[in-house]
Amino acid sequence: MKKILFDKRKVRFFFLHAIVLVVFGMFFLKYAEEIVEIKERIRHEIRYHRNETRVDFTNYPVIAHGDGAWYENTPLIYHGGGGIDGCDYTNSKEALEQTLAAGHKYVEIDFLYTSDEHLVCAHYWSSLYNDEKIPDLEEFQSLKIFGKYTSMTAEQLITYMEEYEDLHIIIDTKEEDYRKVIFDLVKLSSFDRNITNRFIIQLYEEGTKDQFQNIYPFKDENFLFTTYKYSTEYTNKIMNLCYEENIAVITVPYDAWNKETVEAFRKKGFIIYEHTVNRPHLAQASLEKGISGFYTDYLTEDDLKY
Repeated sequence: MKKILFDKRKVRFFFLHAIVLVVFGMFFLKYAEEIVEIKERIRHEIRYHRNETRVDFTNYPVIAHGDGAWYENTPLIYHGGGGIDGCDYTNSKEALEQTLAAGHKYVEIDFLYTSDEHLVCAHYWSSLYNDEKIPDLEEFQSLKIFGKYTSMTAEQLITYMEEYEDLHIIIDTKEEDYRKVIFDLVKLSSFDRNITNRFIIQLYEEGTKDQFQNIYPFKDENFLFTTYKYSTEYTNKIMNLCYEENIAVITVPYDAWNKETVEAFRKKGFIIYEHTVNRPHLAQASLEKGISGFYTDYLTEDDLKY
């Protein structure tokens, strides 16, 4: 009898813990972005207080802007082709077509090379295979991303740019030879300026802009600098780098810079984007401190009026 009673208690104990885990799991799924936001704030505050130098932008002039630059009226850039059915980073045909159908024309796309050196639209191979295996082109084209979405080659992306004459592509890649990525994109576009002028190149390091302008005469407005490989508290270094290379657009992680820093950059004419923001109230808070736009999966311009 005691043994049966003990087993019942174990069963109750198991189900109680299962319920607790389910509840906490639902909480974390629902508020995952808020949790990430809190962690980012804590990390930022630690880094900010470790920075012993004060930022002084007094001697910097206002940076030059080209007439009719793409960023003047572009508050949203659609990340990885845009989100679809709750999925991000797909860089898929379906995601891009959904984004275009909604009237959005500024899209960030990730690029990688297949094992046989074909340039394709993909962020990480693990998002396709659940491992790091690099497919050849035939394998890549046979894939269904998340078992559902259609993979896209760089050549197919160019076809979309030919059809949609106001589609601009913000280029992202994890490939070490970034110069080769840009060269192949320009080559696939047959050096057609009506297409190549709509490539916006993200720079990750100083001293690389000239390499791309040697491939094709991209205007200064075709570049932006993302602090992806930099500690965002090194604001003097970032500003100096952007002045030296005449880059007017800077992308930083969400809430990485406080209002004081954002205002200092804005006074010098810089346009600042944050990534990746998907909730209207978070976007609104950033707009109020001077952020100009966002990389997003799902936000619309109506959300920015929230």
